[in-house]
Amino acid sequence: MNPEIYYDYVDSDPVVPVRIIASSISNKYLAFLDTGSDGIAIPRELWEKLELSQNYPVRIQSVTGLSWSYIDTIMIEIFGDKHEVPAVMSDDPEILIGMEILKKYIVCFDGIKKRVAVRKS
Repeated sequence: MNPEIYYDYVDSDPVVPVRIIASSISNKYLAFLDTGSDGIAIPRELWEKLELSQNYPVRIQSVTGLSWSYIDTIMIEIFGDKHEVPAVMSDDPEILIGMEILKKYIVCFDGIKKRVAVRKS
């Protein structure tokens, strides 16, 4: 049986530590877990710092409607595992981790205890 890993909310938000590896840059960040998002969203400022590509425009649907963005592949380390996944550039200030990653785990949001429990499925 896989052990659960617990992460306390930060300022009442379900955020977890991640490491993003791109263009030979590797740094740790806090990322929001977003079950309403399909993929991974990286803020524009961080996107540029990581030197991710702006050569591949894509049309995306977000809470604010349809818009244009850019897509690139990143390596992300989360919950002790590494994943090579597509990510899109976002105008939001937070890194969002969507179902592209979350569907690989059993994730329980405990609003009362303000923590997230994660277990490999």
